[in-house]
Amino acid sequence: MEKRRQLIVDLVAQTQRLTRLAAQATGNSTPASAWRLLAILETEGPQRVGTLASAVRVSQPALTQLASHLCEQGLVTKGPDPTDARAAILTLTGEGATAIADWRAEIGGALSPYFASLNDEDWSHLAATVSLLSSLDREPS
Repeated sequence: MEKRRQLIVDLVAQTQRLTRLAAQATGNSTPASAWRLLAILETEGPQRVGTLASAVRVSQPALTQLASHLCEQGLVTKGPDPTDARAAILTLTGEGATAIADWRAEIGGALSPYFASLNDEDWSHLAATVSLLSSLDREPS
């Protein structure tokens, strides 16, 4: 069991390394927290600010500031929570969806040279890994 736990740790470490490499290779200066926020809204739909702060791993005031900046850019909208007037809901806009798609395309282009030496079997392993990771439940049962 210890080998499996170490493999999970190694996987997380390498994905963090790949994320840093993507930021460096693209020269993109947008904070990683902004991309995390947009990606969460894309996959999970509109979310409360407090929920997003936890998911993005920033304080609620930091998330509020980030959301304000993204609202100014037209990437997200902020509206009232219909179930709690004290809370706000953030929603990804069409421009936000385009921005995240463009960022991912930029990453693909910038990182392609790092993967150029992979053979077909390597690509099959990567595809299987992506498929497996995509199938994981959000919360363990």
